[in-house]
Amino acid sequence: MEAVNYSLLAGRKLNIRRALGQVFFIIYYKKIATSVKQAQMNELFPVEVIGAEAMRAFGKKMGGHLKSGDVVALIGDLGAGKTHLTQGIALSKGYNGEVTSPTFALVNEYMAGDSGEVDVFHFDVYRLENAEELLQIGWEDYLDREGVVIIEWADKFPDLIPEGAWCVGIEHMKGVEGRELVCERLS
Repeated sequence: MEAVNYSLLAGRKLNIRRALGQVFFIIYYKKIATSVKQAQMNELFPVEVIGAEAMRAFGKKMGGHLKSGDVVALIGDLGAGKTHLTQGIALSKGYNGEVTSPTFALVNEYMAGDSGEVDVFHFDVYRLENAEELLQIGWEDYLDREGVVIIEWADKFPDLIPEGAWCVGIEHMKGVEGRELVCERLS
């Protein structure tokens, strides 16, 4: 019968427990960080915004809470302010150029350059007929890139919006020229 050195096994078990403890700590930390981020974003919504400049300013404020890998799914009628919101988000991420709706281009890339911020990839799927068209222009590739992905008309292809995306609904307010914005995180 072979002798077993229990002191070595005990040391290994301790190292395994320590490693598992670190993994659980990382998972716990990520959950806490996600909860804090969720709470910070929830503090912004619901909100009423009046005018294009106010929508841009709100987008800049919202963009301050977004990081690389985040997806913002915008839902709203024509003229609701989706592009104005995107302009503010792009500005918050260090892009100072012109931000226009990619209605015909389908996707615009706003590169942060040397600002140290993240790039923004802006989709407008209003003219697309089916989800396959979105996939063909590289939707999944953009989701894997470093940057914030924004998609206008996200409600057209809800199955392609990833878990964890920030879904922002923009509605015209009755009797006023303003907009009401609500936000929910997909889980």
